[in-house]
Amino acid sequence: MGKHQIKQSTKEYMLQGIRHVCETFKKRAPGTQSERDAQEYFKKELEKISDEVIMEDFTVHPSAFMGFIPIAAVFFLASIALYWFSETSKWFSVIGVVLTLLAMLMFVVEFLFYRELVDFIFPKHISRNVYAVRKPSGEVKRRIIFGGHADAAYEWTYSLHGQIKTLAPVIMGSVVGMFVSAFINISLMIKTLTDGAPAIEGGWKVMGIVLLCFIPFGIAIMFFINWRVIVDGANDNLSACYIAMGVLKEMSDSGFRYENTEVGCLISGSEEAGLRGAKAFAKKHQKELKGIETVFISMDTMREIEQLMVYTRGCTGTVHNCEAVGDLLHEAGKNVGVDMPCAAVYPGAVDAEGFSMYGIRSAGFCGVNHDPKTYYHTRLDTFDNISPECIELSLEICLEAARLYDENGGIGKYEKTRAK
Repeated sequence: MGKHQIKQSTKEYMLQGIRHVCETFKKRAPGTQSERDAQEYFKKELEKISDEVIMEDFTVHPSAFMGFIPIAAVFFLASIALYWFSETSKWFSVIGVVLTLLAMLMFVVEFLFYRELVDFIFPKHISRNVYAVRKPSGEVKRRIIFGGHADAAYEWTYSLHGQIKTLAPVIMGSVVGMFVSAFINISLMIKTLTDGAPAIEGGWKVMGIVLLCFIPFGIAIMFFINWRVIVDGANDNLSACYIAMGVLKEMSDSGFRYENTEVGCLISGSEEAGLRGAKAFAKKHQKELKGIETVFISMDTMREIEQLMVYTRGCTGTVHNCEAVGDLLHEAGKNVGVDMPCAAVYPGAVDAEGFSMYGIRSAGFCGVNHDPKTYYHTRLDTFDNISPECIELSLEICLEAARLYDENGGIGKYEKTRAK
């Protein structure tokens, strides 16, 4: 396809599309009717510019991913209270340890590993994925997929009020508090079970006071999510949805097809519920995705050109994406004038990790500051706050990545370079 000048019609298509979805499909939280309606709209739009479109429903417990936070906070605070009553009964110290470890387990499994642990205790809903393809003119020998997610987030209270100045203390104070509570409560339990419950005085009293110091963090983290506000999600992540759709539109409008490379567009659901849509799609289609060489490139919050980075480490560093796909993205970026570094480990994930969990080559690239701005997961993530320049440049990167992938006959060139 060569170096590409984005058509004005495509630019207008992406911007008008973002505006339309923001205005028409409000409150697109994971598993809501609005999210499903938006996906139905995306399906109809993609049918105009692709050869085949599928829409698949899947079940999800959308409140679990962030809903565990107040539960864990209550457990944490209860363990502090039980510590002070432990001298009256050994069972208080045992229960305190159990509650603290449960809080830690929810944090580690649900947030760090993006796995399901307490989902079953939350209401079940239906979400959906939409997938479109533009087939090659000849035999399909390889496949490249670009993706964004249709759902929008519940508002992050501290992202709106203070950004990193409030986010960091609240998150770190709560996490550190859990680990400190675990250490102190386990120490007390061992002492209680071996020598009997000690009086809460001297060193034990000092440790109890230390625990009391973490109470404000335990209370603050309970209000991390404002469940009353669902943001518009213009940047996160309609920007990426329309970039992925823009790839197919550019090819369709030009009447262009690769000879042996299939190009796909995945609009996932329920990414904000812990990558549930991407994981559902990768799990269901892993046989066909592994049947021929497939790479998946996810995008998220394409807002700040100076922050465009390649993401090969996700889920807070617990999932490793494909470095070769990252190299493909890096070369594509350089070819269109932006040198995208690899992002450092960060507290979060993109849909690429949902594919990597099932052994499918994937990586992401995003344009978001890790020192979050006021638009990130807040009511300010509106159409008026998007960056048309970043969206256009990101589309150029995607088109160049597809060209390189086809020209090189797949990802092998980058894997061989890595192996040397």
